[in-house]
Amino acid sequence: MVNEEESIRMTGSEMTVRLLEEQGVKHVFSYPGGVVIPLFDAFYRLDHDITQIEPCHEQGGVHAADGYARASGKVGVAITTSGPGATNAVTGIANAYLDSVPLVVITGQVVRSLLGKDSFQEVDVTSVTSQISKHNFLVTDPSMLSATIREAFRIARSGRPGPVVVDIPKDIFASEIVYHPKDMSNNFDHKPKARRDALVRAAEFINNAKKPVIYAGGGVIKSDAAKELTEFAKKTGIPVANSLMGLGSIDRDDPLSLGLVGMHGSQECNLAVINSDTLIAVGTRFSDRVTGNINEFMRDKKIIHIDIDPTEFEKNVATNVHLMADAKDVLTQLTNLVDEADHSDWLRQIREWPLPERSSDEYCPKNIIEHINKRYEDARVVTEVGQHQMWIGQSWRFHYPGQFITSGGLGTMGFGMGASIGAQLADPDRDVLLFAGDGSFRMNCNELITVRRYDLPIRIFLFDNGALGMVRQWQKLFQDKRYAQTDLNKKHEVNYEKLAEACGISAYTVTSLEELDDVLDKTAGVREPMLVRCVIDHDEGVYPMVPAGNPIDELYYE
Repeated sequence: MVNEEESIRMTGSEMTVRLLEEQGVKHVFSYPGGVVIPLFDAFYRLDHDITQIEPCHEQGGVHAADGYARASGKVGVAITTSGPGATNAVTGIANAYLDSVPLVVITGQVVRSLLGKDSFQEVDVTSVTSQISKHNFLVTDPSMLSATIREAFRIARSGRPGPVVVDIPKDIFASEIVYHPKDMSNNFDHKPKARRDALVRAAEFINNAKKPVIYAGGGVIKSDAAKELTEFAKKTGIPVANSLMGLGSIDRDDPLSLGLVGMHGSQECNLAVINSDTLIAVGTRFSDRVTGNINEFMRDKKIIHIDIDPTEFEKNVATNVHLMADAKDVLTQLTNLVDEADHSDWLRQIREWPLPERSSDEYCPKNIIEHINKRYEDARVVTEVGQHQMWIGQSWRFHYPGQFITSGGLGTMGFGMGASIGAQLADPDRDVLLFAGDGSFRMNCNELITVRRYDLPIRIFLFDNGALGMVRQWQKLFQDKRYAQTDLNKKHEVNYEKLAEACGISAYTVTSLEELDDVLDKTAGVREPMLVRCVIDHDEGVYPMVPAGNPIDELYYE
């Protein structure tokens, strides 16, 4: 307990450090610059247990804070200077916003007397970030600094989580302010409760269903409801399809797990979802990547939508029942209301839909992933964006919530390196694997320096096809093989091994499953960063695939 009568006079920069301590922050991802010098000086002078991690680029720092938040369940914190420092953070903020990740991003600002005068390194950060943050603040009164930062953390983690931006002028950092410590033990998040009549109606639809499917999204993981989801699925005998962000909400080895649904979902999962008569959607926004053609997706099915964010209801899909509440609470109540059921005939039909797979001896992305998966079943898996991301979503056997960290809503190439840094710092004893395509890797390979600087034992598996593979695949299918600017190695091939070694990171190249197994054997138990370059054919595609706007049961195969 903190005695609120213990007030102390200090500068705004010193208060900011104390406020971060007060919120339980252990790591901040920060890059210095002119207007935040007082804040960095306070970090340097004061005794505290916050570790500052300096990325090579502010975007990487915000992605690191994002990965840290996803792996730890806490609010991630990033700090940038004004102007270009703040604008470099914009993509990371947008990424966190679309994936509902709780962040507090503190940006320095020019002194108040220079605001609005096109001053050196001045950008109107609150205007720039207004559409990509859950909330933002410009602190213009020193006495409001503590209340603003506390409110930023509350907003970031309450309800549907998201990033909050706090823009602080340099003279606020230098101002002398009275700090009143606050007791955080009663800082509860009051969540909305589902209406009883809506719960009863949903239970009736579920009890009467013949071909039900649960569609579980990232909200299940955000609300810590994986256990409740599994219990509900087992009592009702209903199979579970996952959005990309929802993977890990049910153990992939569970007989009721159908895996990924949507544009690159499996045939059995897509057919189960589109042919269901009742769909229970939990913590998901019905992205176009999942639904494809909306009218075909609905097909007279009953839809029950559970979400804590009321703006998601009826936004993309009309529903029969919506339950605005925390997924954990709703699933607990529904489990008590619904009948125990057996849908074995429906499950049998679903199991008859898969198509034969490629040979397990073939050197291809699916088998590469499966060989790595067998060695690192419990590792946390981070991806960049592109073909490799979809191959992971299709093939990795995720066992627990938060095991998979990826950019879903924004699809940010360059996300993974920073995110893996944050994930490793949040969970230092667990193996962290980063899967990257060579296109994404070129966007953030500078962060190899950060990985080595902090001796983070991240294992990077680089899928090198010499191309922007996902775009090239679309060009192959829909642009009559006009490969405009997607072949990366037309003149010079990058030596990724030397690039990694220049940063002090061990690197290997493999071109077969045997070579891959040898590297996995050689590096087993080694707690050092490393890069394994897996050379793959530039014509490898992600299949099945549903063209944009088509029904999700119209799957393309190569």
